[in-house]
Amino acid sequence: MVIALLGTIIIFQVFSVSESIKRTSTSGGDAQQYGALGLYTIERELRMSGLGINNQNLIGCNLRTYNNLALPQVGTTFALTPVLITAGATAAAPDQVTVTYGNSPLLSSSIQVAQNMANATSILRVSNRFGISVGNMLVLAESGKDCTMIQVTSLPTVAGNTDQVLHDATGQYNNPDITWPTYSTNGTVYNLGGVPTRNTYSIANSQLTLNAAFATTGPLVIADNIVHLKAQYGHDDGVNNGSVDNAVYTAGDGMVDNYTNTMPATPTANDWLRVITVRLALVARSALPEKPKVQGGPCDATTVAPTWSGGTLDLSSNASWQCYRYRVFETTIPLRNMMWQQL
Repeated sequence: MVIALLGTIIIFQVFSVSESIKRTSTSGGDAQQYGALGLYTIERELRMSGLGINNQNLIGCNLRTYNNLALPQVGTTFALTPVLITAGATAAAPDQVTVTYGNSPLLSSSIQVAQNMANATSILRVSNRFGISVGNMLVLAESGKDCTMIQVTSLPTVAGNTDQVLHDATGQYNNPDITWPTYSTNGTVYNLGGVPTRNTYSIANSQLTLNAAFATTGPLVIADNIVHLKAQYGHDDGVNNGSVDNAVYTAGDGMVDNYTNTMPATPTANDWLRVITVRLALVARSALPEKPKVQGGPCDATTVAPTWSGGTLDLSSNASWQCYRYRVFETTIPLRNMMWQQL
């Protein structure tokens, strides 16, 4: 009986060690999958960012939008940029990355407004309707004014009206408020296609989430156990802050001169067009905490905070961060639509 009891104790000790190793391996594998999925999703969107808005007369403008299916039914205003990095309040707070692009299958060259608009809900007359379809989202722009997004509801074919674009209240994204900006024959129109995208990626409750501006659903969970997100703009501006080791810093040469997560206080269209890459890091965490090596002692699964090309990744927002294992997923994404910009 004593021998049997000793054997049982040994078996359970071996089982305990084996189970601990299994849990660590499984948690690490899950973290790797979630991190790879999260990074792939953001990278794919960033590669499309700027499509349809990479025009010097359009990019960076203050865009007014409206969604009559959203609650409450209020307009939203934001800067029309390919990518917007909202830095966390502290080093330990994750950044947010917002990606914007259109999906028009045609070159998004500008179309001239052919007749002054009396008010924001007036019928839009344009110099050429080629490429415009019912349901398309158009952006109206004019120097000195906010931009406005409208949705095409009808394209009259009656003789004399073939230059008209209707955007009445039946369109989900049309604002019934006639006090919004109006546009003259100095204005231009840009077609973003039928389903433009403005997606914001952020971290909430250790999950990578996506919030779509042009949707009525709430945030979607992309990946679990993602605890940190950091991003930086890659600027081609001829100024170096020590983060990129180039011998010559020349603005407009297609080379990244420095990385930073900020823009000038009042960025111009040229400032946005100088952003040609985004450097990104996601931190994935094991699902289960590790037991300390010394029973009852402090956690020691991770004793040094992970790093990336932008510096140290501060995980101290979680008091027990040292109890987990981490994996950093980092990449630099070229913004091809900024490199192939329209003048």
